[in-house]
Amino acid sequence: MTETNTRPLTATALHLGTRFRRRLTGTVVRAFRPLLRVNMVAYRLDVANALFPTGVADGEVAGPTPARLLFLGDSAASGYGVLNHGLGVVSQSARYTAREHSIGCSWTTMTGPELTVTRAATQLTKTSLDVDAIVVIVGPPDVLTGTTVNEWSASLERIVELVRQGPRPDCAIVFAAVPPMYRFRSMPTFVKRILALQILRLNQTTIELAAAHPTVSYSPFPRLDAFGSFIPEVHTWRTIHSAWGRQLGATIANAIRPETLTN
Repeated sequence: MTETNTRPLTATALHLGTRFRRRLTGTVVRAFRPLLRVNMVAYRLDVANALFPTGVADGEVAGPTPARLLFLGDSAASGYGVLNHGLGVVSQSARYTAREHSIGCSWTTMTGPELTVTRAATQLTKTSLDVDAIVVIVGPPDVLTGTTVNEWSASLERIVELVRQGPRPDCAIVFAAVPPMYRFRSMPTFVKRILALQILRLNQTTIELAAAHPTVSYSPFPRLDAFGSFIPEVHTWRTIHSAWGRQLGATIANAIRPETLTN
């Protein structure tokens, strides 16, 4: 049987309201930075004890006119919680892209559990940008270190600038949404609200930047209606990576143009 793609999941609108409300939320997040940093310690312990696949995360799907993808990401892109890289969000989204256009696909990854958006921009200065799409999957470390909206926006703009100055100025850029990490492990409701607020601010900033730049896309995290309040209680990490891979793969497939692919 030929494997086909399913209908991509839809995005969820994000709104922070008036400028006054944005300033207020920024003040709240800054006030609770010490609390965020405490959760950063918990994040490090969790990553240190988590299951990750071994070996290189790079891969390839045989086919005509292969698309070349570069992924930059934190622990999610490293395959958090799955046995092998083929089950992770990176491989899942790359294979979805290949199926969508009936083409080949190859991908390389640059990952680190504490990769922030600023570090991702720095990484891009040290690697070849001769690819068809660059996919950035970061966020949790930025949430937990209290990265400001201005810092986040400046780093995203830096990534766009580096790509536009590279060998493929028409290269597609896809920014994945910061996932709802407050639903990945049990924590007090108050802490969940602070994390959710910070995530909302960063994602809204990414949406606005993507809307302002041609060939830049924002990929939302899949809808969680069916996941319950605490995701790992009802779904395995394999399921989460699969759902996220379908969503991200649909965005990548929509962003690249097969006629512009180079061998």
